[in-house]
Amino acid sequence: MAQRVIGPDDPHFPAIRRRLVITWLKTLLGYLAMGGLIFAALHSFGSSFHFQAGFSLLWVLLPVVMWWFSAKIALAMNKATPADPSNPTHKRLIDIVHRVYLKSGLKHEPPVYVADNPLPNAFATGPIHRKAVVAATKGLFDCGMTDEEIEAVFAHELGHVKNYDVALNSMLAALSSVFFLIVDQGVRLLLGTINIFRSLAGAKPFVLGPSRRRGLIGTVLNWVVFYAVFWLTSQLTKIVQLFVVRSRESAADATGALITGRPCDLSTALQKLVAYVEKNRPKGRDASFFRALRPIMTIDPLYDAVKEDPKPTGIWQTLKRWWKLLQLTHPPVPERIAQLEKMNGGACPRI
Repeated sequence: MAQRVIGPDDPHFPAIRRRLVITWLKTLLGYLAMGGLIFAALHSFGSSFHFQAGFSLLWVLLPVVMWWFSAKIALAMNKATPADPSNPTHKRLIDIVHRVYLKSGLKHEPPVYVADNPLPNAFATGPIHRKAVVAATKGLFDCGMTDEEIEAVFAHELGHVKNYDVALNSMLAALSSVFFLIVDQGVRLLLGTINIFRSLAGAKPFVLGPSRRRGLIGTVLNWVVFYAVFWLTSQLTKIVQLFVVRSRESAADATGALITGRPCDLSTALQKLVAYVEKNRPKGRDASFFRALRPIMTIDPLYDAVKEDPKPTGIWQTLKRWWKLLQLTHPPVPERIAQLEKMNGGACPRI
């Protein structure tokens, strides 16, 4: 019978539960923000908004398709293959994942995969519990982590599965697509009622009905408007989405601590991961590759650091730091360590 190590009587439990409540409130806030954007768009353009079937429907359904095939996509992107029990390193990984699974409360044990990648990482993904998979890279075993620390990493990853984080993030992506479609078509229809834009597009002012053949200026204008709307809406939705993604990472940290009962194990594991990545940070084409994988990594391999950035001295530096934080897929490691120490009720070891 699967049992958690930590229970309501444990002194760590109140702090961990408090952290979980905060992360779920942040997730709810992110969903409310996306709902507010959609409501504002409908309020502004609702009377003239209409869907163009086909491409529009595909745009909305794409996040849903990505969610359902999330496990296959993640394994393919990482070129991961099933763990081989005859390989001692793979066997160690299988045993660790099994121990974490027994403590997690999940009803379906996920299969274990290994990716031939030197950068340390572990991930768990899948649309529902029974279709979840977990994987690790070869580099995960080159950081000098103990079995307890690797258990903490996989407790974090199974926390994502337990909390249905893939579904939450995919649903938010679908809502962001709806917001983009409303704003894009609403702006196009609005511009079509303005005489100067109708003239450039080849239509007579004040005349309703089919427009004439669009000229070069009208075509260029159409693409400029499309790009401007796409950029603005993508930035708005990206900020909201990454806010939710970071909240789900914090929730996975708390859930992992609840599973193992040892918040400091993840703290030292994160320190070792960052220390290794700082010496072997991907560059050039590798950096471009890992930029796409950032959301499914245990730490952000491009931006994470053990120490916090120095406090900004001016308005411009403050704005740059604030904008950088908005683009992160994970809370900064120093912030995660601080939260884990709160859940531990005291300081964790530093390496």
